[in-house]
Amino acid sequence: MIGLVVLVNIGIRADSSQRDLIRSRAELNAVTYADHMKADIVRGIDITNTFEQIVISENGKISMFSKVAENMMADYIQSIQIAPDGVVTEIYPEAGNKAGKIDLIHDKERGKISCYARDNDVIIMQGPFSLKQGGTGIAVRNPVYVEQKNGERTFWGFTIVIIRVPDIFADSIKSLTDFRYEYKLSKSIAPWDETYEEVYGSGVEMIDPVIYTFELGDNQWVLEVMPENGWNINEKLYRLWGYGLLIVLLLTGFVFMIMLLHRNRKKQ
Repeated sequence: MIGLVVLVNIGIRADSSQRDLIRSRAELNAVTYADHMKADIVRGIDITNTFEQIVISENGKISMFSKVAENMMADYIQSIQIAPDGVVTEIYPEAGNKAGKIDLIHDKERGKISCYARDNDVIIMQGPFSLKQGGTGIAVRNPVYVEQKNGERTFWGFTIVIIRVPDIFADSIKSLTDFRYEYKLSKSIAPWDETYEEVYGSGVEMIDPVIYTFELGDNQWVLEVMPENGWNINEKLYRLWGYGLLIVLLLTGFVFMIMLLHRNRKKQ
């Protein structure tokens, strides 16, 4: 009985310690790969920043847009666009993307969030949405302002990049999968709306995951992470229980033999 009590106590402590260790490790990985994903998205934002600087330096014009955009394309970019006065006039590559030439300010689905970006001078992200070429994407829109001769800043338009999901997160997703984690990345629908929509995930229901939140593009982002097999006791703890029970039984048998020998000596 004493052995069983000790074994149960050790098992409970080991279980608690192991769970804390697994959760701490998951929290660390959530922070690490959320930062990686944030850096991935920033790569897309940097493209819009580059075109913003070109617009400002050329006083509202972009020379050789297609050539510059071609040099900045990457495998995770669907298209690069510019929208003077909020109307998309140039897209690279144009093939397959001509439908994107729309008036963002007055568009039913894009108007409200585009006006928010313009009026608050903030980069906004919209999506994920289905791409006609297949897959899903997120639109990054960067409002650009140019300074007039009187020193007044006026709205020029947007520099835009459409990033492919999950292509842009390929390295981070591979690492999470290799470490045997389930995951889900979500973002707020709009800066004024706290409703979250899933950007990408492993497709498994998240049970008591560790959560890391960060802000980017005036949106809140949430990365949820949990072990592939959940938070259940792993094989090491099962072995601990098995070996512990075996030791208790051996000690019990040993004590029984000693008591039996002692009783036989008294009889003699």
